[in-house]
Amino acid sequence: MLGIEWLESLANFEADRSVVLSSLESVRSAASVLGGTESGLRFIHVAGTNGKGSVAAAAAVLLGDMGFRVGLFRSPHLCRLEERVMIDAVPVAAERLDQELCQLAAMTEQKLVPQLTHFEALFVAALSVFSLEGCEIAVVEVGMGGRDDATNIIDAEVAVITSIGHDHLPQLGPELTDVLDHKLGIVHDGATVCIGALLPELRSIAMQRLALNPTIWIEDLAIERFPGVGGQEIVEHSPLGDRSFFVPLFGLAAAWNVVLAVLAVEALLGQRLSSERIESGLARLHLPGCFEVLRGEHILVVDTAHNPEAAASLGLTLVETFGSENSVGVVFGMSHDRDPSEFLRSLAIVDVEAFGLLDCGVSVPVLWKAATEVYPEARILDWSHELRSVGELIGSLGTEVVLITGSHCACGTVLCKDPPKLLLDES
Repeated sequence: MLGIEWLESLANFEADRSVVLSSLESVRSAASVLGGTESGLRFIHVAGTNGKGSVAAAAAVLLGDMGFRVGLFRSPHLCRLEERVMIDAVPVAAERLDQELCQLAAMTEQKLVPQLTHFEALFVAALSVFSLEGCEIAVVEVGMGGRDDATNIIDAEVAVITSIGHDHLPQLGPELTDVLDHKLGIVHDGATVCIGALLPELRSIAMQRLALNPTIWIEDLAIERFPGVGGQEIVEHSPLGDRSFFVPLFGLAAAWNVVLAVLAVEALLGQRLSSERIESGLARLHLPGCFEVLRGEHILVVDTAHNPEAAASLGLTLVETFGSENSVGVVFGMSHDRDPSEFLRSLAIVDVEAFGLLDCGVSVPVLWKAATEVYPEARILDWSHELRSVGELIGSLGTEVVLITGSHCACGTVLCKDPPKLLLDES
């Protein structure tokens, strides 16, 4: 597929942080020539340190269940590039995506559009696919930050800020206030903003910045949760009244993400959804790698958490769901010079009996040192050069629960039928 081959030849910021990004004007120009910005699409734009992928996917599924044709742009992917460009909850065919990329490649060669990076070109192609395939609404997940991200060429009616955390401080910082400034950059004039829980000092800044925008603060709501088989019942208390619905997701963070997605959909449509509508819409929500539980000879939990805040949430969800009596093994790989010691300390599992370590960018010796520091009694296995099947390797840990985490790369080794040698990781 020549278009996808061309895409993979482009400079890729996700793999190499030294890559220089194009200006928003260059991205906007390319999208205009390809036809993706004049389609009449309505947009929900989602930014945030953690949770943005879950919020975007939940909003898209909910809208699709209501009869809209919905495009979803997300990143990164676990197994296949097409996972980043979805219509009605299904990845577009590789051949269809390749067609748009071939056109963009030809236009680039003819100098009709500027040279773009991998992420920028893929987003431009996605907009064109959504337009030509008759989408009415597109839910767009930011790659990194927001203000300078390629996705910020859209003029979204609803902007969502899920959370502000310490990940990507070297690129967006140095302070959390700088990260907030980047995220708030996706809020355009007239947009309604749905915003997750913030530290008090960040909320104060956000309130000043958003004074002219209709803003829905999730902290003005309260929820109760009742975990059960296959998910949890959420009871939402708000000034507009109470409602309850079951969602096939686990944990407190997932519950708040779902509520935020519902608020975003309501803001776009200008109507309050019933409990029945929400539960029906989210019944088919499936988030690969988001506390995904796979049951077989062992209980496998696959979660793409890759920073300390996400690790802390993952650890709490693991205990809430399975208790602390089961023996736990961890398949672990991290990328982009992240700190594995900080991740494992934030994960805060009382006892890990064994580790299987993968080289996903952070070397196995560095992971080994971190695992030894935090869990000195654990057995540690180097899987970076293993030729045995995934099933055999997981069995070798000898634990009742196996957690696969730390990066998309680590999770891809389990979830992907034919995992690539190097999976692009968190942008």
